Amino acid sequence: MQSKAYPTIIKVGIKSIKSLRNGRVQIETGSKEEVEKLTKDINDKCGQSLQAQVHKRRNPRIVIYNIPEDISTNNTEEIILGQNPELNLTTGDITPKFVYHTKRLTHNMVIEVSALTCK
Repeated sequence: MQSKAYPTIIKVGIKSIKSLRNGRVQIETGSKEEVEKLTKDINDKCGQSLQAQVHKRRNPRIVIYNIPEDISTNNTEEIILGQNPELNLTTGDITPKFVYHTKRLTHNMVIEVSALTCK
């Protein structure tokens, strides 16, 4: 890569380079624009032997404990949006995944929240 892609020529500041276990390399830059420039440059010049990918944020999961039995995955989003207007959530920000029951007969629900919502 160093013989084909020069970060100084495309004016990209690299903060750190880290080798990962599976043979990949993690490169950290200062801004999103620099990431896009570096990704494009690596894919253009080293496309046969290397592939650059931008890291995507994962959606976090939240467990809600002791929910009433009448709440299901079908009506969870409506209930949360109605009870919490100060969060400024929109339809689609919360995705109910599943309800599970414990040995103590409590009902818990796992929901997935959009990564952009958690900022």
